[in-house]
Amino acid sequence: MSNDLVLFPILIAVTLGTLRLFIKKRWMNWIELLSIISFTLCVLVFQRSTTFVVGGWSSAIGVELRYDSISFWFILSLLLVWTSVKMRFERWNYSIESMMDYLFASMYALFISNDLFNIYVTIELTSLIAFLLVGYGKKPSRVWAALKYMFLSAVTLNIYLFGTLLIYYGTGVLALGALKSMNVPKLGLAFILTALLVKSGILWMSAWLVDAYSKSETAVSMILSGVVTNAGMFGIIRIYGILPYDLKTLVFVVGIISTFAGAVYAFGEKKAKRILAFSTTSQMGVSLVALSISPIAAAIYAFFHSSTKALLFSRNGKISTIIGGLSLAGLPPLAGYFAKIIIGKSFPIISVLITFVTSVYVVKLFTPDLKWKLSPFEIPLEFAILFFVFIIPFGGIMYTLEISVAVAIGMVVGRKVSFPSLGDPFGLEEGIAYQMVFLAIATLAVVKW
Repeated sequence: MSNDLVLFPILIAVTLGTLRLFIKKRWMNWIELLSIISFTLCVLVFQRSTTFVVGGWSSAIGVELRYDSISFWFILSLLLVWTSVKMRFERWNYSIESMMDYLFASMYALFISNDLFNIYVTIELTSLIAFLLVGYGKKPSRVWAALKYMFLSAVTLNIYLFGTLLIYYGTGVLALGALKSMNVPKLGLAFILTALLVKSGILWMSAWLVDAYSKSETAVSMILSGVVTNAGMFGIIRIYGILPYDLKTLVFVVGIISTFAGAVYAFGEKKAKRILAFSTTSQMGVSLVALSISPIAAAIYAFFHSSTKALLFSRNGKISTIIGGLSLAGLPPLAGYFAKIIIGKSFPIISVLITFVTSVYVVKLFTPDLKWKLSPFEIPLEFAILFFVFIIPFGGIMYTLEISVAVAIGMVVGRKVSFPSLGDPFGLEEGIAYQMVFLAIATLAVVKW
């Protein structure tokens, strides 16, 4: 498959998204779906791993793109979640549906980026579109959540841009392929890592997350948790190979803290959307733990989290909630179990503990007000949760038993024990303060006085 064809889904999404503003017919929605799905599947099925520079320029002055196994999992998660949302939510006006196409194009472009500046541009574009989606509906709480998200994004992306400037000043290139063989300024990497952690939904640093998730429309919550949060995680995976050992250790520590602290905050929540929002901070921490094993492990875990969390945010009915909740907890043979196998091979105790703490708050999602129904629009997400059964060997008997017992005990504890709410630690000023504190820590970790 030609390298140029890798760019076709972007062109199709932008073109159809623009036409959507002028052709205000319902059938246009299905043309968008069929076209974007077809071209994206062609890339996923037929495209081999490739690295190229747009326009044939050298990597020193051009934009380097890379499609590989990591891109595959992130693009697949994007396609699944975006398709489910577009198929189900047809109440939106045409401008919002057009923005959904632009969001697909920007996220797809990010997931094939292998250039520090291009990663910045695509994340910035994604943030602008997400800002408009969060504020959709004109409710004051949504508008404030959108403004909070936009302000914190502006601060952290300026941090990213400054780090990029330091790296370019020290090396003269921004292509990650070339930077792997160079002595990259560690201070610049500290700045970039800080910004990407904020965008990835890590607890405390990502002060925008809880309000944006809990106050948005259901469709927007699905997109944010299933797609947009992956922007920061993908960037971290891309730069992980050039991070110094001290920053890699810091990433692992932050992942562990976010995993368990996010679960503690979720314990005390009563509303489903806030439980799921704090759960995202916990699960993105798990992805960072998986990154210490391998980049592909983190990508697979991010794929599992995207499909599962989007399904749970849909709140379509008990069937979807049970499938998504048990998968998030890690019950075999659902996707969450196979994702935890990857972590369990290197950190078996941590994997079982993660399963337990997740199960404690997951059981709170099984509320009696949900009806027993199955929507065809959630079937792609439910299929993704069962997809791992066919590609990953089943775990050993003892590990399967440990995980199953951890799920059972966690759900009993979640049912029998009540936890006090810890409130919302994510004010605007606090969010900026957390960013600055981590930036100081990362700087101290790499600067030798």
